[in-house]
Amino acid sequence: MKKIWAYFAIGCILAIVGMFFSDICGDFFNGMDYGSACVLGMGMYLCVVVTTCTGIIVSKIASKPNGDTSRGKDD
Repeated sequence: MKKIWAYFAIGCILAIVGMFFSDICGDFFNGMDYGSACVLGMGMYLCVVVTTCTGIIVSKIASKPNGDTSRGKDD
């Protein structure tokens, strides 16, 4: 149960960071209207988060030993 609350807290912190990043992009891309620039910032932030999380998940899966590797070699 303790891990669930830790992951929930990390998720809330990442959501707040995403809102700040979106706001910064809204100001940074001043050639666009503010709403479109914020949506662009949200998209960039989501790309970074999804890529990072996918890398973490794949590295955790790859590091686990697989017990079924010997079955295919005997055939």
